Amino acid sequence: MSNVLSPRLRQCLILASKGHTAVEIGFILGLSYRTVNQYLSDAYKRLGARNRMQAVAIAIQRGEIPPIAPEDAPPAPSPTPFVEPGPVGQPVPPCV
Repeated sequence: MSNVLSPRLRQCLILASKGHTAVEIGFILGLSYRTVNQYLSDAYKRLGARNRMQAVAIAIQRGEIPPIAPEDAPPAPSPTPFVEPGPVGQPVPPCV
């Protein structure tokens, strides 16, 4: 395995793989979100990725970062129930 990523880039990408935003990663690592975005952008270039998801996938395939453990994976989005709109002028019932 050749280490293409620096330890800091690896830290940022591991946290990104767990679903954290740049702001959250910055808070965790004591960096500004702009610095985190710059680190992630550098990681994309080094890995030949176009976006965050692709960078995470490539880094896992190359052994740069560990695979995401099920308990660390971001939760799946819950489906939003459809609410039929009421007649014009009538209040719409609240979503539950």
